[in-house]
Amino acid sequence: MTGQYSGGGIRGALPVVADGWLISPAEALEYKGEDGFNEAPALRPRAVVPLIDILKPEPTNDLKVKAPFAIAVQFKGQADAPINPATFKVMYGAFKIDITNRLTQFVKVTPEGFMLENAKIPVGKHRLTLQVQDEKQRVAERELRIEVE
Repeated sequence: MTGQYSGGGIRGALPVVADGWLISPAEALEYKGEDGFNEAPALRPRAVVPLIDILKPEPTNDLKVKAPFAIAVQFKGQADAPINPATFKVMYGAFKIDITNRLTQFVKVTPEGFMLENAKIPVGKHRLTLQVQDEKQRVAERELRIEVE
């Protein structure tokens, strides 16, 4: 499909790793995971766009979780265009490195969202940027900032 976001941040997609990590400890350092966590959230204009709701991990004041932890996401399309799950992307850290294939090896992303039971992310502060488009190519983006203990 033309016009679709191909993802990949500035470096392209990272390959799947055998041990199941979404981000390895070395990658968390190399790709500035903590820098991404500490950046101010981007301001986005409100319009008719799809929505991404993060159901898990449940919000806490200190953003802390213990690994492995569950990630559950719900997509909400607008009445005029359903979500296209093939456009789903997960990008990591300040450099927005594409880790979509590391997540999708464990879960099926549907127009309704997905549930990953045991996300493996190393100790430290991290930012995951989730994106999805609807059938009219309108993009929803949501950040998940967590500190893994």
